[in-house]
Amino acid sequence: MNKSILSWAVLSATSAPVFGNSTDSESSIPALETVVVVSSRQSEPLRRVATSVTVLDEQQLKARGLASLADVLRSVPSVSVSNNGGMGKTTSLQVRGESGFRTLVQIDGIDISDPSNPRGGAHIEHIMSSNLQRVELLRGPQGMLYGADAGGVLNISTRREDDGQQYEVSAEGGSYDSQRYNASVSGGTETLDYFVSAAKVETEGFNTSSFDTLLRDDDGYDNETLHGRLGWSLSEQWRAEVVVRDTDASGDYDRCGWPTQDDCTFDLSQESARVSLAHKGESGKQELSYSHSDVSRTYITQGLSSYHAEGEIEKLNLNGSFEFSGDQAVIYGLESREDSVADLDRDQWAVYSEYQRNYTEQAFFTLGVRHDNGSDFGSHNSFRASSAYLFEQVAGGTIKLKASYGTGFRAPSLSEINHNFESALIALPSLTPEKSRGLDIGIEYFDEDALHLEFVLFNQVIENEIGWDGDVYGYLQSHGKSKSRGVELITETQLTDSLLLSANYTYTDTEEADDSPRPRRPEHLANLGFTYKPTSTLSLVMNLRSSAGAIDTDGSSMEDYQVLDASVRYQLNDVTTVYIRGENLTDEDYEEVPGYNTAGPAGYAGVEFSF
Repeated sequence: MNKSILSWAVLSATSAPVFGNSTDSESSIPALETVVVVSSRQSEPLRRVATSVTVLDEQQLKARGLASLADVLRSVPSVSVSNNGGMGKTTSLQVRGESGFRTLVQIDGIDISDPSNPRGGAHIEHIMSSNLQRVELLRGPQGMLYGADAGGVLNISTRREDDGQQYEVSAEGGSYDSQRYNASVSGGTETLDYFVSAAKVETEGFNTSSFDTLLRDDDGYDNETLHGRLGWSLSEQWRAEVVVRDTDASGDYDRCGWPTQDDCTFDLSQESARVSLAHKGESGKQELSYSHSDVSRTYITQGLSSYHAEGEIEKLNLNGSFEFSGDQAVIYGLESREDSVADLDRDQWAVYSEYQRNYTEQAFFTLGVRHDNGSDFGSHNSFRASSAYLFEQVAGGTIKLKASYGTGFRAPSLSEINHNFESALIALPSLTPEKSRGLDIGIEYFDEDALHLEFVLFNQVIENEIGWDGDVYGYLQSHGKSKSRGVELITETQLTDSLLLSANYTYTDTEEADDSPRPRRPEHLANLGFTYKPTSTLSLVMNLRSSAGAIDTDGSSMEDYQVLDASVRYQLNDVTTVYIRGENLTDEDYEEVPGYNTAGPAGYAGVEFSF
């Protein structure tokens, strides 16, 4: 059955008629001059970047059409997603086999981590794909400049208009009584630019847990997100910016309380803001910013509040760059951070710098170091070294060799420390910071906007990893090394003027400190996607994703699965676009987390107005 699905997808795409140069849309294939920010916190073309970065632009996000950003990222190389029963439920975004809390997530420069989360990570399940202009994912532990460690960095940006004004309004409805509404306005002049959006998602959902055999109720979800950004160019050199974001989410879920109940609800509120002042001169630029994020969560069991948590992050950051000449530069920064959870708090500061050297736009080298000092975990040093070399005019394109090596650490979260300290069952040990390191070695081929090939070997190691131990009901620390190593194969090619092929495969071999495989980490991840655009107004996007070779926490094998999604968009005129989307079209019966259901075949339709 799975082979026939794949064959049908390939046959349908390759046998479709070709209409020549009928589309004027820009190619989404990465090029040497594609600019990324996430690698060094400064804009730089891919030709200079030696780390492994995935970029999704607004056109790609809309083409996929999926409501949740986590669902969109399932098609990205080395990303697996574990979801506990539908939209808005607990979701883990695992990059190269590492746990989701290890990936730093920021939106328009705001760190949206939740320090009250047991492991301190961001609530990725509450980030919708609407109103996002660009998503960059740094795959791997080379996020030294951020203080992040083994998982990577997810950098999300909203729309910015340099000139003119744009309004967008959209509405969608479909399976599970789902509805999605969105409105935004953006504009720009020589001195001011702004972006304001409001988005709402609601769904009745489905029964979250396969163990819920009594209530068997639908577990719904609601999300309302407001986002605003205002930029003011004070002069040619100075720019001020303000960003505010407010997310309110609520939903139903199963398996809560003790004894376990299935009548469970939650409410989440996250309020974030950032102000910045930037200066750009002939030899470099500097930015001083302050950000604040406050997350509040309440969980209710059978109508009674069972748990409440609130966390707060404040950051003051000075980030800049200085060019000594056309081929040498330094990235530098100072950072002060305070985390608060109830009556617990942590103060830390950091200083970082990276030297960058460029030889005739052909060879590139970086060497960076970061020093962190925390009020409760002491001082730690991290570093990163990377190098890239270009061979031009090879088979009509350019070959890039790249390598990067980085180290990092992760201090135990305030929740982990507090749980062990307050444990009444058994005396639990104090926790110390984890240490991590990672190596990337890769080769890429760029043929303008027609072909991109990438092959990457990665090897990541974590020492003294902190993990939950159900036997003692607390957090314990391993005395060995946890490992994640593998291979990434990526290709994007313009087969014809109207047909784009994208495919990726990731092999990941993971080990706990005791040499057992890490649970719920697929050995094999693959995506095969087609974008067919016969005219400038019509497009068809299909993606078949596969996951295989995962084991559960008890060592048993989890079932392999393949899921097919597709969407069609048609632009009626300059203002109106209509679309339909199908998810899990083959009705695959699968689990990402054992005991939690996944959605069956679903259909959605919507309309967008842009003017």
